[in-house]
Amino acid sequence: MAENIMKGQQNDLSSLMERAARRDCTVPFEGYSRDDGNIPGNILIVESGDCVYSFAKSDIMDRETLGEDRIRVHVREGATAFRLGRMRAGEPQDAFMVAMENIAPPMSPRVPGEPTPANGPVGLANAEAMEHIAPPPAMYVPGAPRYAAASGAPAQVARPQVLAPALSTVGSHWTNRCVAGDAFANNCAHFLSDAFIRAGYTELSDSNPHIEARCYTYARRPIRARNMWSWFKTKAVRTSNTPTQNTGWWAVFQLDESVYWGGHVVLFDSDSCAFYGTGWHGTWRQYMYQW
Repeated sequence: MAENIMKGQQNDLSSLMERAARRDCTVPFEGYSRDDGNIPGNILIVESGDCVYSFAKSDIMDRETLGEDRIRVHVREGATAFRLGRMRAGEPQDAFMVAMENIAPPMSPRVPGEPTPANGPVGLANAEAMEHIAPPPAMYVPGAPRYAAASGAPAQVARPQVLAPALSTVGSHWTNRCVAGDAFANNCAHFLSDAFIRAGYTELSDSNPHIEARCYTYARRPIRARNMWSWFKTKAVRTSNTPTQNTGWWAVFQLDESVYWGGHVVLFDSDSCAFYGTGWHGTWRQYMYQW
């Protein structure tokens, strides 16, 4: 009798471990589901009235029933899927452009006088599907800002502050990683938002109207450059479109929609001509904010 009970417990534990293993390296999606009548072998996940996904069933590693016909599916990270969104005829196809935010931008050519990394990774050159794909590495140009090395010290816990911390404080918290240890290939907003939060900008941790996507760990760091750009604009007391030395610290959004719709965020210390981030795209348009 006791042997049967122990065997049953072992089987239950093995089943749970197998299920947990299936969820490793997956991305969760929730919604109402049905088979995709247009693509055999695919399933539709209706997340909202404005967003519908079509995933290959072979890419779904696990699923949970949430009630009625609503489910949560765990899709293999890196899988190719379709996303449909609402649009109006005659207007820009933003629903399709947003998908580019998960794809790596092409390599940015360096121009004289722009910031350059001192060391550390500045992105991958391959292009896949957006938030999970690295932007291309920036090319070196003499005189450009250098990369400010990430601190090797343990991540510091953010302390609530009444006044907005100085941007230089954010630079001191830059570690080129997320405090929760997760990473996508495209980490510009992911890692920079981590530095902002640990420097004391707890408003990015809380519910925030500018932040629409976060990492999947307990840290819940913002991961979209355009979301950070929207937030930068609400904080700014000074703006510029030209990196100029000896003008202090700047939060920067870099953009060239012809090559990468999602844009790139980085912190720039003009006094030392150094940047804190996963790369510097000096040939793109510069949107600089200071507070």
